[in-house]
Amino acid sequence: MRALLLQMLYSIRSQRLLIEESMLFRWFVGLNLDEEGWNTTTFTQIRDRLEADVAKEFLAQVAARAETKGLTSA
Repeated sequence: MRALLLQMLYSIRSQRLLIEESMLFRWFVGLNLDEEGWNTTTFTQIRDRLEADVAKEFLAQVAARAETKGLTSA
């Protein structure tokens, strides 16, 4: 979920680009440099496990918190 959140926050166009840039984001998701990074199967499994409503609610709460702290723009 954190990786998908990063993809949206940094406007990374595709999961392939996120995977290529994963070295930059490892600290955020809790991966060490010597651990295996993400692959497309990881994202597919996450999407399969989550229902669309759960993901929408999660992102709505993240956006609401960011908005109340003045971290968003028009």
